[in-house]
Amino acid sequence: MKRIHALLLILFLSLLPGCSALLPDPLTAEQHLAQAETFKAKKDYAAAANSLAKAIRKRPADGSLYLQQSELLEVAERPKPARKTYRKGLKTIPAGDPSRPELSYRLLQLLTLKLSAPAEAEPLLPVLPAGSVKHIDAKGCLAYSRGRHQEALRLFDQAREQATDQDLSARILYHTALTYHQLGDDDSAMLALFHAINKAQSLGVSKNIEYFFNDLKGLNP
Repeated sequence: MKRIHALLLILFLSLLPGCSALLPDPLTAEQHLAQAETFKAKKDYAAAANSLAKAIRKRPADGSLYLQQSELLEVAERPKPARKTYRKGLKTIPAGDPSRPELSYRLLQLLTLKLSAPAEAEPLLPVLPAGSVKHIDAKGCLAYSRGRHQEALRLFDQAREQATDQDLSARILYHTALTYHQLGDDDSAMLALFHAINKAQSLGVSKNIEYFFNDLKGLNP
């Protein structure tokens, strides 16, 4: 009888606003990640990001989860929550976590290309190995956000020449397209996007290219 009363109490509390968050989460991080993949397949990126948030609560020291959730938030066009997740990841994960440089690189791009916050982004640059492709690209993003578009193009060209990873090449080409657009050269912007889409592999890069292409074509609402 006591067990029945306890179950009824749990059911009652779960129906109250805000109380369901207080109940233990019975799912593992892996189960939440599986749910996220299901939502991604349905293109419900906000729901997928929510599943990643639950996975993070199970494995808060796993830097890869912050990268995944931030990417989904960006794809869902929620840049400010994405910034918060990147920051939370950098604050939470161990100093030697291999995800730290990538979190810094992605956050710097978000701050410069989508949130127009180069001053906030600049301290992230030294985290990237000097002279690396991502370091050069990040410098280009900072130049872009400060209106130095010709300098940005030179840096993006330099980074792209050294890039061997296809998805990274696509990311840099997307940055190049943004810069050409700012210079009023939409033909070159479209050409860069054409090359980028043929190289893109990750969801985040592919969606950035798609959204910007639609902007140039006037197809976005």
